[in-house]
Amino acid sequence: MASTDLTLAVSLGALEQLARPARALEDATTWTSNVGIVSSEPSYIERRRVREAGYHQEFLSGPRSIAEALTAVRGHFETERYVFVGTDETARVVETVPDWTFQLVTDAAGTADWEIETTSSTGGNWP
Repeated sequence: MASTDLTLAVSLGALEQLARPARALEDATTWTSNVGIVSSEPSYIERRRVREAGYHQEFLSGPRSIAEALTAVRGHFETERYVFVGTDETARVVETVPDWTFQLVTDAAGTADWEIETTSSTGGNWP
């Protein structure tokens, strides 16, 4: 069985791809040690979006880049593993951050049994 001694950071962009992002974060708290949100947006926008969505988190990126935030989180939380769940746009971030592993949100969703947001192809034309 995999260790739950894990710090999980999820990008806001990855959360937007989930059908039930708040539920996914709640679920993650049951199998991780620490769960937080990182973003490259200005901190006041990040905080507002997190607050309005009611997301559970133990850390936010604050006024820094995602790479800087992950480095700070690594220094603050001592766990066996560090995983960053992001999007195609954020995939290369962990290349510059020691100890972090990148997981594409669609892969993480499949593993964790989270639903990906789907958009209706019928739009407003449904009879």
